[in-house]
Amino acid sequence: MSMMDTISTEKFYGNKIQKRKFNSNVNWVKTYRVMPSHILGPTQYWEEFHRQVDALTAAAECSTKQDTLCIFAYQRPSDGSRRFVVAHPEVYWWYYKAKPQEERSSYEVIPKDSPCWLYLDLEYLVELNPLCNGSRMTKTLIDIIRVYLLTHYHLLCDRNNFLILDSTSSTKFSRHVIFTMKDMAFKDNLHVGKFIKTIYNDIMLYLNSDTQSHGILSQFNKADIEELLVETNHGKKLFVDNGVYTKNRQFRLYLSTKWGKQSYLTVSADCIHNPVNKCKEKELGVFLDSLISYFPNKQNLILLEFFNRSDVKTQLYSKIPIQYNNMDDNQISPYPEIDEYVSNLVDPGKIRIAKYSDKTKILRYEIYGNR
Repeated sequence: MSMMDTISTEKFYGNKIQKRKFNSNVNWVKTYRVMPSHILGPTQYWEEFHRQVDALTAAAECSTKQDTLCIFAYQRPSDGSRRFVVAHPEVYWWYYKAKPQEERSSYEVIPKDSPCWLYLDLEYLVELNPLCNGSRMTKTLIDIIRVYLLTHYHLLCDRNNFLILDSTSSTKFSRHVIFTMKDMAFKDNLHVGKFIKTIYNDIMLYLNSDTQSHGILSQFNKADIEELLVETNHGKKLFVDNGVYTKNRQFRLYLSTKWGKQSYLTVSADCIHNPVNKCKEKELGVFLDSLISYFPNKQNLILLEFFNRSDVKTQLYSKIPIQYNNMDDNQISPYPEIDEYVSNLVDPGKIRIAKYSDKTKILRYEIYGNR
């Protein structure tokens, strides 16, 4: 056989090769050019689901140390119904960027109990706040958060650690702000929520009191802090949405718009963000940096915990013990030490079923994800 001859996949692997079946009849990937694959590239895994819970399970089971899979939700242009996709972010980006702009209505699902970056959803109605300067307000809030991070975690950061995405329209100021720092994350978005809500409450208490001393906030001009208050249909509030820190939250993606609208999230003109994911394709780097829960190398992560202002901790992700009580009953045996040993032995594979026979004293494991 000459070096120029080609061998079909069927001949190379045999006739038993199987193609992955999708759990949804709707598969918009099929309408676009297939992403080229190479040996050092991300896994081409792609599954679509009707239910979010199924997507969360698949992402947890099929992610490996080499390939971290994420959950994305997209809305169908026809009726706005949502489908859930499990894929590597680079693979999702390949097909996502090819979609017509008006069909880009996608969200990242932030899994509960998963590391995530600090993120903010900032908004106010333009009609009720015609004199507000959203850019200046964003900078003030970022600077306040920087001082809180320094005070509670001794973490020194700059404005270029904050990625600012903007989808402001003629009727509504709207921004997403994401704090990005290599190998640094909050333990999960509930801890982010407690941290941001503490800052929110501190600001409200400071502005509603006669005192001029507050420690952290007294380092700022009080008039600048007062600018963060906006008029709403329910009275004055800060322009921070505190409702985005719930379990398995869906957070709109870079370049996406809400279904039926034309307000796309793009990099703000006043953003001076320093990329964490440096890619040849600049837009891909922005996309990866904008993902709240994407950390391809979790073992090096330093996790920030915030229970309250007097209970603040940091720890390495790799030091968090394995919680076997969160596993399904069929994944554990009466011997958790052996389970852990086998689990480490077959990594990046996982234990699907552990079977123990009292009669024969044999412990049998069924493994997947490892040849």
